[in-house]
Amino acid sequence: MIMGPLGSGKTTGSVQRVFDQMCEQEPDKFGVRASRWVAVRNTYNQLFSSTIKDWCELLHNEKVRLGKFVKSPLPTHYLHFRLPDGTTVKSEMMFIALDRPDDANKMRGTQITGFWLNEVKELSKEVIDMCDGRHGRYPDNCSWSGMIGDTNAPDTDHWYYQFAEELKPKGWKFFRQPGGVIRKKLPGGGHEWVENPNAENLHNLRKRYYIRQVPSKKDSWIKVNLANEYGSVSTGKPIYEENWDDVKHVSKYPLAAIPSFGRLMLGFDFGRTPACIIGQLMPNGKLRVVKELIATGMGIRKFMDEIVMPSLKKDFKKFPIKDIEAYGDPSGTAKSGNDENSPLGILNDEYNLTAYPTATNTPLRRWESVGWFLDNDIDGHPAFELGADCHVLKKGFNGGYQFRRLNVSGEKYSEAADKNSYSHPHDALQYLCQGAQGEINYSWRDQHIDASAYKQTVVADSVTGY
Repeated sequence: MIMGPLGSGKTTGSVQRVFDQMCEQEPDKFGVRASRWVAVRNTYNQLFSSTIKDWCELLHNEKVRLGKFVKSPLPTHYLHFRLPDGTTVKSEMMFIALDRPDDANKMRGTQITGFWLNEVKELSKEVIDMCDGRHGRYPDNCSWSGMIGDTNAPDTDHWYYQFAEELKPKGWKFFRQPGGVIRKKLPGGGHEWVENPNAENLHNLRKRYYIRQVPSKKDSWIKVNLANEYGSVSTGKPIYEENWDDVKHVSKYPLAAIPSFGRLMLGFDFGRTPACIIGQLMPNGKLRVVKELIATGMGIRKFMDEIVMPSLKKDFKKFPIKDIEAYGDPSGTAKSGNDENSPLGILNDEYNLTAYPTATNTPLRRWESVGWFLDNDIDGHPAFELGADCHVLKKGFNGGYQFRRLNVSGEKYSEAADKNSYSHPHDALQYLCQGAQGEINYSWRDQHIDASAYKQTVVADSVTGY
């Protein structure tokens, strides 16, 4: 599967790849290289106006005639030509529209070599599953079979996103082309879109092809169609819309913390939906976010016992607990009415973490602490790097963490972050970033430690009678 912006050549590349597979099929004893293919699009209108048109521009036109093309009852290109080695290619390319999950039944009983899935994001997962079960059945000596797909960037809730970015199933390969445009930060804040010098297929496009399309377009459209960034189905306004770059800030692989690289830090969001974000601040000031731990319906002790501590002991065993610093919401210093303990106090006293409240929990300051890392480069590289397996944070950056749209005329949004499944881990990340920048209330911990020591002395005296 290849994901790219408009005009990137992904469709042409897919056609050429299919044609190569036809020519490379192992010949039978008669020297015939036989194969049968199906091109899939979601509607017949798009099949004729786009998919068939793109195919014929390369393989069935005034200059190139590699066989016969029939339009009914099923559009099919019967390719029949001889190769320089004396063998003959005899292949079929059938064009079928599968716009609903029920249409997958059209594929039952077909014996297919492979599929070309044109504009994959418009195809349902049920259609993909059916195609995946039909290839490799013709011919008997099939030397290659599979699915070849091209697409523009889908939304983050699409099955393609889940497969490409999260599941990464065995046997699948996902390629992502550079965007045609990229963001350029403006001195006074905000950004503008500029041409990406690393974009592909520029030599086949008219001059300034991408940048000509930017005016009058919404950022959401530009992100998907020109910048090749995943879209968002959120109805609100992404909080880090001006700062986040999915390609720039996300590692291609999960990240591991290494003791010699810097100290381990934890950012906590408390409450009944607790979250802990684990990061490492490098010696040069770069912040690497290596793990996200998220739960629902848990208090701080259960969260620590069942999720956080097992992860620290398993994944970060080379980091002594006493040397790990944790940062949390200043409201986490408030004591519970049940046992007179605070969440941050529990982290210090019961789990031996060096835990601090941040200096402030003002939302704007918290967002700015994350924005600083997103906006800056260190030694020519982004100051922020998110591990590839931090899926919830990534989806939050891509729009899930948002300002809620108000139910009034025009595009107006609340000034507070929408409380949803993305807000809690992102709150924890903000406290982590504040801690990494030194925005910490050091005095609270000193006072807490002194108070704890005094309490322990009083208890000991009462036991001994002194």
